[in-house]
Amino acid sequence: MWYILGAVLVVGLSMVFGLGRTGAGLQKTGSGAGPILGVSFQSLSLAEIDMLLDRLESMEPPERVMGAMCYAPMAYPEVAEYVCPVCGEKTLYSGYLCAMIEWELPGMRRMAGSIDSLTDFVVVLDERQFCHFCSDTEAENPVALLRVSTSDSTEVVNSVSSMDLRILEGFLTGNLYYLTSNDSQEPLKGHAERIRQLLGLAPDPQ
Repeated sequence: MWYILGAVLVVGLSMVFGLGRTGAGLQKTGSGAGPILGVSFQSLSLAEIDMLLDRLESMEPPERVMGAMCYAPMAYPEVAEYVCPVCGEKTLYSGYLCAMIEWELPGMRRMAGSIDSLTDFVVVLDERQFCHFCSDTEAENPVALLRVSTSDSTEVVNSVSSMDLRILEGFLTGNLYYLTSNDSQEPLKGHAERIRQLLGLAPDPQ
C-alpha cells in the first residue's frame, strides 16, 4: 500500500511543478480594467508580445481613472548633480534638465529594469548622453535611449520619455491601462504602434 501512495504523491507533485513551468497560455479573460490575458507575464518573447498587442487592439479600453490632484506645483530645482551609473562621474546641470535628472531619471531606471525582467530579451536604459565623461560629445539636449537587444543580435534604439516606459511597463504587466505620474489610469489602447516601435516589432499592416 505504501508504494501505491508514494507513486500517487510523485505523480501529483510532477503535475504541480510541470504546470508551474509551462509557458504562458493565451487564455482570454474579460475586458475592462483587468489584465489582458490570464497568463503569467514573465519572460515574454517578441512573438508573444505581438500577439498581446493584437489582443489589446481588439478589446474595449477601460474608463480613465483620475489619480491624486496636485494643488501646488513643486518648484523646479535650480541645479542638479547627475551621477553616471556607468562610470560614476558627476556632471552638473542647471535649467530645465534639472527636473529630468532629479525627478524622472530615477523612475525611468526602475521601469526599464522592470521591463527587462518581464521579457526574454535584453532591455537597457542608456543614459550616456547625460554624462560628459561617457558621451562622445556634449549633447545640447541629451535624451535617454532605450536599447532592445534580441537573441539574433538585433538592436533597436529609440529615445524615450518616462511616459513611454510607463506605457511599456503597464502593458507588459498585463494591464489595459498605464499609470501616470500622479497614479491616474490611462487606457493603453491607441499606444500599440508606439509599443511596436520601441520593441522593434513590425507595424500593424492594417
